[in-house]
Amino acid sequence: MNRLSVLVVDDEPLARRRLQLALAELNDVHCAGAAGDGEEALRLIGTLSPDVVLLDVKMPLLDGFDVVRSLGGRGPEFIFVTAYDHFAVRAFDARAIDYLLKPVEFDRLALAIDRARSARSSREARVRVQELTEVMEILRQDARMPTQKRYEREFWLKDRGQWLRVPVDTIDWIEAERDYMRLHCGARSHLMRITMSSLEAALDPTEWLRIHRSVLVRRSRVTALRRTQTGGLMLRASSGVEMPVGRAYMQTVVRQMHPSGRAGDN
Repeated sequence: MNRLSVLVVDDEPLARRRLQLALAELNDVHCAGAAGDGEEALRLIGTLSPDVVLLDVKMPLLDGFDVVRSLGGRGPEFIFVTAYDHFAVRAFDARAIDYLLKPVEFDRLALAIDRARSARSSREARVRVQELTEVMEILRQDARMPTQKRYEREFWLKDRGQWLRVPVDTIDWIEAERDYMRLHCGARSHLMRITMSSLEAALDPTEWLRIHRSVLVRRSRVTALRRTQTGGLMLRASSGVEMPVGRAYMQTVVRQMHPSGRAGDN
């Protein structure tokens, strides 16, 4: 079986990293490179000549549709990466070219890559262009519909030579450590190289609370808030750990955790 070269195109660093890690686990697949926008994608497609492109729909400069249109049906197979989960999902299931719904599941990625491999070896260019045009039209219609953002459900972290799966619902709280984030999961903790802003954007804000510029806490793990003698605010987690709430975040934390808008006194 020929080795398949794949280019990852997504403007979200976390999404690119997730796809690259998943591709590394697939047999006879090579991640040729990654691009953060449509213009960079076109440049890399020209220089790397990948067999398959995992292509995000919404990106700055050129979106996924613009990238495909610019190539005029020439070049690689395209697998769209989208957050849309309406009728496009049903429409693509029978197609040789495929879609991936964010956040991407490993088994679904493997299936899409297999479909792209088959399409590349057997489908005539004329049929491929026709189907791609139909897919683009469906995605354009779908993009006009209101959608609900999907958040990460798991992270894959490198740990002692292996990849470790960390479900988001096992994380109690997160703190910044220089260029890393430390994920506290019960008695264990894991380091993840990512910025606080990128990580916060990947987590469901209805489940997580920013209490400090360097700390995120899962709301369900908060057991108490108390005022200090100096007017500060301390938060206690279910693990027993107490953390100071940053002054810039105090009002928001109290309002979100206490409908009355008041935290308990000492």
